[in-house]
Amino acid sequence: MVWGLLLGNLVDLDHVYYRLIGKVEWFGSACSKLGEQCSWGVYPLHNIYVLITGLVLGLLIFVKDIRLKFIGWLGLGVVLALVLDLIHGWIGFGF
Repeated sequence: MVWGLLLGNLVDLDHVYYRLIGKVEWFGSACSKLGEQCSWGVYPLHNIYVLITGLVLGLLIFVKDIRLKFIGWLGLGVVLALVLDLIHGWIGFGF
């Protein structure tokens, strides 16, 4: 359970990818204003389709098979990471 939830944070690797290809500066922000957070709609894995996929995969925690249950916890980890990024964007705290 814990490993699935932790590995769900790999959805944030698109932040590193955009810095590697030069779309975002290494110590800069993807947003135009300083202090504004805009992960949603900027990075490719931060959209509603990935969130819905994570929710559907999260339903697998109710099956008996341990491998499918792990995929369910992984999906819930993705949902948790995306919802926290969304809340972070609403609050706008940080760089």
